[in-house]
Amino acid sequence: MTISTTTLKNAAFAIECDLWTDPATGANYLAKDGAILRRWEPVRDDGDSFRLMARLGITVDAYDRYDQVIAEGAGQFEAIVIYTDNRLDDYRTAILLCAAQIGAALCQ
Repeated sequence: MTISTTTLKNAAFAIECDLWTDPATGANYLAKDGAILRRWEPVRDDGDSFRLMARLGITVDAYDRYDQVIAEGAGQFEAIVIYTDNRLDDYRTAILLCAAQIGAALCQ
């Protein structure tokens, strides 16, 4: 699954940060008040994904019977990802998509 920049920006906004992407390398960074905090790759890095999940109180459940992982946050946001060949990617993607929904709702 390809993750859009908008999805990453919304997820960053959910944790009260901005997203800055280095135009030369394509690397993503969390930024706050104009300062770059650190590199941020929640779609590839377990630690970034887990910190996002913990900070937003997202819960994750896997349903082997239905071949899917579901991430839920704040009692009203949900992301469902159908299993691929890499379950770790599926978990990280579900967490990121749920966080992005939370961030998008905060923008409204």
